[in-house]
Amino acid sequence: MVDSLVDPHARIGRNVTLGAHVRVHGNVEIGDECRIGDFCVIGHPAAGPGTPPLRLGAGANIRSHSVLYEGSTIGQRLESGHHVVIREGAIIGENLRVGNFCDIEGTCRIGDFVRMHGYAHVGKHSRIGDFVWLFSLTTLMNDPLPPSHLEVPVDIGDMATVCVNAQLMPGARLGRGSFVAAGATAHGDVPAGTIVTGPDGMNAGPVGFMMHMETRTRHPWPRHFMDAYPEHAHARITALAAEIEAEAAQAAEMKQGNTNEP
Repeated sequence: MVDSLVDPHARIGRNVTLGAHVRVHGNVEIGDECRIGDFCVIGHPAAGPGTPPLRLGAGANIRSHSVLYEGSTIGQRLESGHHVVIREGAIIGENLRVGNFCDIEGTCRIGDFVRMHGYAHVGKHSRIGDFVWLFSLTTLMNDPLPPSHLEVPVDIGDMATVCVNAQLMPGARLGRGSFVAAGATAHGDVPAGTIVTGPDGMNAGPVGFMMHMETRTRHPWPRHFMDAYPEHAHARITALAAEIEAEAAQAAEMKQGNTNEP
């Protein structure tokens, strides 16, 4: 803890380690066994008085130059890359992994076991379910007429995947298990288990159509990626995957029925 500045009012758990030049403000509760890297700011003051404390769950690993504002509640085992910003009012579940230079704006709701790769931007008031993947350079927008004071945030269902450089327009609602392809633009309501492609957000069919031709590995990902999660999450993944596949099949049947109408 070289030249770190820790407010005496901060509540810090057992076996917490601080790197060099860390600033810990007073309105903070840090859980046990957390590691905070060099040049981090923990509990950065938010605008306005009376903000609740930053509550950082046990086992976090916060890498250098990250800034976490007061007023957020973050579940256990947060893992951040370098230069990450999490603004005030965020409610975040267990084991969020957030890559370098990501930006989570205020009052977001993020579920358990979410994975965000580098340079992702999560707009204010966004809602993200459990086991969601946001790959690099994805953007969750919330202003339908920028710049304005309007806010129409994005809502992402459980187990959705958003690929590199995809853009989620204000008010986009991704159904559970949906898949937004690299460079695609998603808007409006996206049914569960649906592929979205291209700049116009075209519905390219159910995710079950996708297959890696060499390995014959099929989407949805829970079939072949379970080992990336702790054992206590496996039952949740299996149950969610079954629900999403049933929901997607029902939506496909309804669509086919409507197509066949005279």
